[in-house]
Amino acid sequence: MTVSRTLRIAATAATVLALAACGSGKDDTPTSAPDAAPDLRSAPAELTWREVAGVSVPTSRVDGPHTGTSVNRSGYSQTPQGAVLAAIVGQTALAVADDRSWPEVVNTVTAPGPGRDEFAAARTAVTVSGSVPADAAPKFVGFEITDYRQDPLTAAVSVAQTIGTGDQLYAYPVALQWISDDWRIVLPTAEENIDAVELDSLDGYTTLERTS
Repeated sequence: MTVSRTLRIAATAATVLALAACGSGKDDTPTSAPDAAPDLRSAPAELTWREVAGVSVPTSRVDGPHTGTSVNRSGYSQTPQGAVLAAIVGQTALAVADDRSWPEVVNTVTAPGPGRDEFAAARTAVTVSGSVPADAAPKFVGFEITDYRQDPLTAAVSVAQTIGTGDQLYAYPVALQWISDDWRIVLPTAEENIDAVELDSLDGYTTLERTS
């Protein structure tokens, strides 16, 4: 798997959220105190790392994933931190799942929609097997939650990474929606043409520590 292919697969599994804002009229009905603002800056709790087909991905006993084995993992906390992990682990699974397991992976980690349909059609035309070579494997180093909304619960996460032993930073956006009690990646269509971009630094990003 080449660097460009790794980035292209990662970027394919992303989209920009476009949600209409909801207004409300004034009346005499008492309103309850607003919920506390979600924590968009903290890293997932008790972060550890595991290898999936040559790619090291972050996991958390608190924020997930809590179910599944090997490539196909799911079960995240209903928090921004759960969304971050779902974005990274789900993107990796989409990129490395082999020809036998990818249909189940797609159904587990992505939301239904035209983007998923296009991805599935394109995936049937390629063959993926084995592990990602060390010189092409992404290293996830940070994230920025650029959007987080309720009703419906959605999130947009910019994931920062390097490739192999290089130090050039790249970022790609991942959109997610809370469906059936879990975070699902909302895949873009080809028309949306979303791609990874280069970063000069991690300013504004929360780093993902590698302590274990």
